[in-house]
Amino acid sequence: MHQICAFRHKIGANQQIKEFYILNKLALAGFLTACKIIGFQFLVVALISLVILFIQNKDAAVSTLVGGCCGVLPNFILAGFLFSTAGATQLKTTMRRFYRGSTLKLVITSLVLAIILKSQLFLVGFVFFGFAVALVAHVLAPNSFH
Repeated sequence: MHQICAFRHKIGANQQIKEFYILNKLALAGFLTACKIIGFQFLVVALISLVILFIQNKDAAVSTLVGGCCGVLPNFILAGFLFSTAGATQLKTTMRRFYRGSTLKLVITSLVLAIILKSQLFLVGFVFFGFAVALVAHVLAPNSFH
C-alpha cells in the first residue's frame, strides 16, 4: 500500500498553500535531497556570476548565469521524474522514469542551449563556462546532501 505524503509550501502575501504529492516517504526524502543538491548547484552558479560581474561586466555575468541555469533546470526536471515514485516494489516504474527523465533532460538541455546560442544575445564563452560550472557543482556537491 502506498503512503501519500504532502509537501506543503507557503507562498505569496496571502500565504496560500500549494501542495505537491509524492507517493511515499522514501521518494520524498530523495526529492528533498535532490532539491538541496540542485540548490547548491544554483548557488555556486549565482556566486560565480556575481564574481564575474565585478571582474568583467554585466553581459558576461548574465551569460554565465544563463549558461548555469541551462545545467540546473534539466536536473530539477529529472528529479521530479525520478522521485515521484521510489521503493523496491516500484523498481520497473522508477527505472522507466529514470530513462524518460534522462532523455528529457538531454533534449531540454540541447534545445535550451541551441536557442540561447541561436539568439546571439549572450556571450558564448561565458554561457559554456556557466554550464560547466553548473555541471562541476553538481558533481562536487557536499556529501552531507546525499
